[in-house]
Amino acid sequence: MGSNRIKHIVLVGMALTVSAWGGHTLTFREQNMLDAWMAQHSEIQLANDADCECAESINDMKTGYGGNWTPVRDYHPYVATGDFNGDGARDFAVVVIDRKKPTKNFTLLVFNGPFNPGSGTPAFVKSDLGLRNQGLFFGPPRSKPYRLVLGRFESDNSVILVPKGNTYILKAD
Repeated sequence: MGSNRIKHIVLVGMALTVSAWGGHTLTFREQNMLDAWMAQHSEIQLANDADCECAESINDMKTGYGGNWTPVRDYHPYVATGDFNGDGARDFAVVVIDRKKPTKNFTLLVFNGPFNPGSGTPAFVKSDLGLRNQGLFFGPPRSKPYRLVLGRFESDNSVILVPKGNTYILKAD
């Protein structure tokens, strides 16, 4: 087999292993877009797993639990990817944090794909959130059409981001 054919087979295999509905890890291009946006907002940083204060829930998401929840090996509570608005292009959402604010210091950002050079403006921004012990969820076992969900682990108390034009509105679940 020629090296180009082998590369093609490897790439197809990698594509087939990526979930059709999304995940919790940014691509290189998405990370670059986020980095460019964050460079314009020096007061904030990307929220991390420790900011959630939910290590047990993160572990449960990564290992699966409750019969309906299959393992989400790449789960991070403040990163989600998928086609949130149903246009066929992958979108991504992240939570950032302003560590100078004592409370409600989380902000949700949603970027709509496709990602072109210079398209680094979020389609949706919701600030002044208190998101400790909460996370982003997208895909199964929820029914289609999948929507980006933000809420507490193992709770029905959540909000759904519903596409509206080029942005989103929040609806209580």
